[in-house]
Amino acid sequence: MQRSLMAGASAALVGMVLGPTAQAREIKATDASAIEELVVTAERREATLQQVPLAVSAFSGEALRAGRLDGPRDLLQAVPNVNYSRSNFGGYNLSIRGIGSKFIGLSGEYGVSIHENATPFTFSRLADAEFFDVERVELLRGPQGALYGRNATGGALNVITARPADTFGGQASAEYGNYNSVRLQGALNIPLNEMMAVRFAGFVLKRDGFTTNTATGRHVDDRDIGASRLSFRLHPNETLDLNVMWERFDEKDSRSRVGKPLCIKDPGPSALGAVPVLGANRGFLSQGCLPGSRRQDAAYGTVNSAATLGGLYLPLTGLAQGDLFAGQMQDAHLRRIESALDPVYAVHTNFYQIDAKLRVSPKLTLESLTGFSYDRSSSYQDYLRVVPDIAYSASALFPGGFVNDPQVGRSNTLRSFDYYPTQSKEFTQEVRLSSVTGGAWDFNAGALHREYSVLSHYYVFSNGLTAFSQLRDILAGFPNTYPIYIDPGFPADGSGHNYYDNQSVNRARSNSIFGEIYWRPASGLKLTLGLRTTRDHKESEPSAVTLLAPPTLVATPPASGQRPNPAFNGGIGHPPAPRLVRNDQSTTGRLNLDWTPKLSFTDRTMVYASYSRGYKAGGFNTPCDLQSPGCGSVPTTFAPEFVDAYEIGTKNVLAGGRLLLNLTAFHYDYRGYQVSSTINKSSVNQNIDARIDGLELESVWEPVQRLRFNLSAGWLKTRIRGGTVLDTFDRAQGDPRLAIVKAQDGANCLVNRAALASLVAIQQRLPGAPTVAGITGNPSALLGACSGLYSSLGLYDYAGMNVTTAPIAVDRSPAPNAIVNVGQGVLANLDGNRLPNAPDWTLAVGAQYGWEVEGWLATLRGDYYRQGGSYARIFNTGGDKLRGYQIVNATLTIASPGRRLDVQLFVKNLTNSQPMTDAYLTDDSSGLFTNTFTLEPRTYGVAVTQRF
Repeated sequence: MQRSLMAGASAALVGMVLGPTAQAREIKATDASAIEELVVTAERREATLQQVPLAVSAFSGEALRAGRLDGPRDLLQAVPNVNYSRSNFGGYNLSIRGIGSKFIGLSGEYGVSIHENATPFTFSRLADAEFFDVERVELLRGPQGALYGRNATGGALNVITARPADTFGGQASAEYGNYNSVRLQGALNIPLNEMMAVRFAGFVLKRDGFTTNTATGRHVDDRDIGASRLSFRLHPNETLDLNVMWERFDEKDSRSRVGKPLCIKDPGPSALGAVPVLGANRGFLSQGCLPGSRRQDAAYGTVNSAATLGGLYLPLTGLAQGDLFAGQMQDAHLRRIESALDPVYAVHTNFYQIDAKLRVSPKLTLESLTGFSYDRSSSYQDYLRVVPDIAYSASALFPGGFVNDPQVGRSNTLRSFDYYPTQSKEFTQEVRLSSVTGGAWDFNAGALHREYSVLSHYYVFSNGLTAFSQLRDILAGFPNTYPIYIDPGFPADGSGHNYYDNQSVNRARSNSIFGEIYWRPASGLKLTLGLRTTRDHKESEPSAVTLLAPPTLVATPPASGQRPNPAFNGGIGHPPAPRLVRNDQSTTGRLNLDWTPKLSFTDRTMVYASYSRGYKAGGFNTPCDLQSPGCGSVPTTFAPEFVDAYEIGTKNVLAGGRLLLNLTAFHYDYRGYQVSSTINKSSVNQNIDARIDGLELESVWEPVQRLRFNLSAGWLKTRIRGGTVLDTFDRAQGDPRLAIVKAQDGANCLVNRAALASLVAIQQRLPGAPTVAGITGNPSALLGACSGLYSSLGLYDYAGMNVTTAPIAVDRSPAPNAIVNVGQGVLANLDGNRLPNAPDWTLAVGAQYGWEVEGWLATLRGDYYRQGGSYARIFNTGGDKLRGYQIVNATLTIASPGRRLDVQLFVKNLTNSQPMTDAYLTDDSSGLFTNTFTLEPRTYGVAVTQRF
């Protein structure tokens, strides 16, 4: 009995460390001391672990539990050259070998293709999901351009759920841990007769928040989620196998979309040469936060509120004349924030799937896979996540400094919130014919149709904008009138109003045909050729965005051939921008040669060499604010990306089956890498080229019975090849002749420093400065500089000069009086920089030992993971640096096979490591503070599982 228990634990560990898909069936080793090999389906056909010529890792359901891999976020701890972090707007970045998802916007797609039971998702809930009643999880590294197709430039993740079986049984598990965490999950399998069976599975997780909101005194970032799954199987004979599944996921809690905001405050210049900068002008010349390493030992800084959209107009209302966060610092702990309200996060998802397999003949199988998903989500939170210490000043219009704002409430401090609702639908249909002849030739061929639609809004609310609107309306003779977009859906009573709504409707349709041929010309030799042709059609119907502009009360009828825009609420809203259409087409695939020679010094060895090509479709940039400088120069679309990957590898069984050793080396030619920047409130996606090289090692060793070690290590070298991109955090790129100035919509632009000094002198009535109508004494005069309002002055040094936003090259000549017109900024050179979120090395080491105590099997396991440093952005500046970090996990499992009962004690992140796993730079209008993301803190608890 002891050996059989250890064998089961060993098989689970193999699946966790090395194996492609771990199924219930195993190939038993002939030597009792050898490691059992798992049957896998990574190539959509059965093969043993060491026979699959791919770099692939997988985890059986038992292996997930044994290693406390509770969700997709934990997979990086067991797979080389894999990284994961949450990202802005509730998304995530799962990257494999440096290829992930650094885009912003709903028309972009992830670089790692996500599947459930082989059905692909464009919009997955990977960042929210927890594994439950899972048979296995597969993670394929490298482009999968044939069988998995589009959006698999980095690789593919496939979660396989447990299917109904022909025997009655199930399991129930209850877990309690710190943070009052309660996790319940279970499954019940019921055979209805010899042909039919159903399976019910469910999961609930409730816990207190990991983060403290010091403003409200409550814990936030908690979890309150539930998921259920109903599966039905009809298997009347050996010819037909039909599986139908319905899965539902719900979440409603105070999860935060983002973490702590970090900043090095930019107070704005006190002088421009000999010209002093006085009063509110310092805020107009501040970008909010400065470049540099934002991490400090004692505390974190705060943004200059005068440089944010909410605070920009406050000097004009009399509520504030400077930075409301002046002298204010934040707690040094990443999990302590200060928000005027607790965040609200809600998700509702339904997924339906029909999988029908028809055995046409003993050698041919026809499969139809149909999937439909519907997803709805929303989140609402404090935008700045810091409550100002300085209150508004009182005035006749605002007694006590209080602003009555129907959206964010009555308050005498700056309050800025955002609201992000989305809804999407997706349909997938795949048909595939495959053969298993046992001869020299086999094939796998099919066709896939996918389509989806998504409607999104992004609202920004601020009582600073409300105050300005109220003042503007009074001056215009329309008191208590808000000529702005009315949002009847939030809050529920319909009293909410909004100043900025970036809304769009995106649709996509993709069709592809694919196939692979397998040829075995000689014993131990196999050639694989796979091809896929894909046609993508995308269209977007964005709405024009103009800050503080009145809405279109009656929607303009759509142009001929254009669909009505459902983003309008009863005909009230912003007018639609021109409909955008993009069509892409690509042929991808792979060529693979694997050889299994007979060698005297190994039990079995396979060597393979492959070329594969991956492709990800292009998309659309979000609409920019029509008032933003340079809005007209923002491209509306971005191009596809392609990866040409060359890989060699070897898989070895050694020492009588007690040692598995796999090695891989690869080189990527990466063209058109899609990466985003937020420029003037628009998500601008751009394409750059890169080169990637790497090595990977995976090994399992059982030197003696009951003792087992596992090791996975990855080395990665990524280099960007050429390319120049605007870095909004450092628009001047060190040129001392240039200076930042705010535009009317909160965006930044660059002007010549001498010209700006002249403008400031004129506005501030400095001695010797001329009087210019519309500038002298005008407190908001500087806000017109970016628009070219003063380009006709033609003055220099109290005589001024051309102030314009023309996006032309900087004149870097040594002439001291050279005129410089730079507009948006000086482009940063990316050549030689590393790709973001691509640590140069990763290391995972695990060990376990099992022993028997009076019929119980105790297994003690420890896992150590470490990754090297990386960068959050392509610019690789000091502020972009992400430090390396480590994770230590441990479990003690005590199992009674006779009772089918086990108890597990666990601790995750034993050292309570709290690194920044990623960072997101916000927009100019937000003050360029950085949203951060980190690991879950140390968690521990006990889980009891009963099987029956």
